[in-house]
Amino acid sequence: MDKLVKIIFSLAVLPLFWACDNASLDGGDKSSLPSSSGKYGEVLIVVDTFYEKHQTGVVLDKIFSEAMVGMPQAEGRFRASTVPPKAFQSILKRSRNILKLSIGQGKKTAFNIEEDVWAKDQLLIQIMAASDTDAARILSKNVQTIRDYYNERELKRLKAQFKGKPQKEIMDFIQEQYNINVVVPPGFLQMAKNENGFWLKKEKSIGQHQIMQGISFYVRPYSSDSVFSNEVMIEKRNEFAKEMIQGAPDSSFMAVYQDYLPITKEVNLNGVYALEYRGLWNMVKDFMGGPFLHYTMVDEKNNRVIELDAFVFAPKFDKREYLRELEAILKTVTVN
Repeated sequence: MDKLVKIIFSLAVLPLFWACDNASLDGGDKSSLPSSSGKYGEVLIVVDTFYEKHQTGVVLDKIFSEAMVGMPQAEGRFRASTVPPKAFQSILKRSRNILKLSIGQGKKTAFNIEEDVWAKDQLLIQIMAASDTDAARILSKNVQTIRDYYNERELKRLKAQFKGKPQKEIMDFIQEQYNINVVVPPGFLQMAKNENGFWLKKEKSIGQHQIMQGISFYVRPYSSDSVFSNEVMIEKRNEFAKEMIQGAPDSSFMAVYQDYLPITKEVNLNGVYALEYRGLWNMVKDFMGGPFLHYTMVDEKNNRVIELDAFVFAPKFDKREYLRELEAILKTVTVN
């Protein structure tokens, strides 16, 4: 366990080669800036049409349109749209997420990350390159970096929104019962619970179509690092879901979809090493399913494993942003 913790924290402190500048391009007073605009998951790309149709455009498509893992249907990581520099005026400069490419002879290579340039709560990534080849090379080297920056900013925005109207009663129950702090936004109802865990549900309808988001936390004694294996996570998740998350038809219950092995990634969850799983769930003996996000972490002081889980059911809609909302909630978790 100690070795794994060292790995994740060593990754977190690697030196960065890009520049971050929090000052606006005009150097003016940020308090007078308008609020940023756009929907969650949207990125505006400012790039000359010529480069959009060449090597640079190929890499841009990979960054934003490549299908996310753990989704039942192909969904890009972000909803990206492009605009040429001449059209990048007025209200477009208020976009929440902007990737601006300046390409041409004589330009020096640069990769800059800036905040609140033309609007409040705005993230701007600027790339300068001398040619289409150079721009594609810079983008290729920073595919995951660019994705992570935009995703983390969206999560930060969501967490700030959730903290504005938290459900204190549910949060206090979780803290007292399980010694876990988490921000629970409005709309979630407490469902089944026992001494080891509980789950919350939020439902709404768009037209005749149901959308459901679920969150569950459960704990168990820590035995060894095998708790981080796919097999153990699936076994324990299925045990919890079979007892706690049951469907309308008699004897139906939630389970990890057997034909899709969850994809894992090491993460730092508010100072604690955790393993992230993204996979698919289905209802046994019922026709329901969708994506899930799961974190396994060890509370060493209390010698226990904490499992954080979130799932989405939205059969007629894209699920990316519903899952991102749940990711933001899970990433508010801290352990006392």
